Amino acid sequence: MRLLLFKGAILFFGLSLCISVQAQSDDAVQYNNVSLDEDEETVLLSIKTTESFIVGANRYVLHIGGTTLMQNIHPEGRLDEIVFLIPKTTYQALEKGAEIVLVYGYYYDNSLQDGEEGQVSGYQGKHWKLGPFQPQELSK
Repeated sequence: MRLLLFKGAILFFGLSLCISVQAQSDDAVQYNNVSLDEDEETVLLSIKTTESFIVGANRYVLHIGGTTLMQNIHPEGRLDEIVFLIPKTTYQALEKGAEIVLVYGYYYDNSLQDGEEGQVSGYQGKHWKLGPFQPQELSK
């Protein structure tokens, strides 16, 4: 009986891992919107998925040009949205047209990709290119 339960647990874990790895297709993840929080000092940049973001040992990292952003939340615990918390001054300094890339996991080499000549292009880890950064008017 214990062997049967052990085999069942292994099968369940294996299937769960396969489903988690394939949790998001490339087209499912998209930039949603930008707003200010209550104190008007932090920009809330929302990214949504039609599926579900992976919740595990890694964190999501947002790269906008040469800026690496890691502070984020899942509002109300929802797994279909990630909101990055960006200091207003950092947001205002972001370069218009810079590539926006969401990466599952922090990889040091990814933080070196700021578009300078001679750098290796391409991101390590599961990632989604969300298009060029276009600054928006900030409002609550």
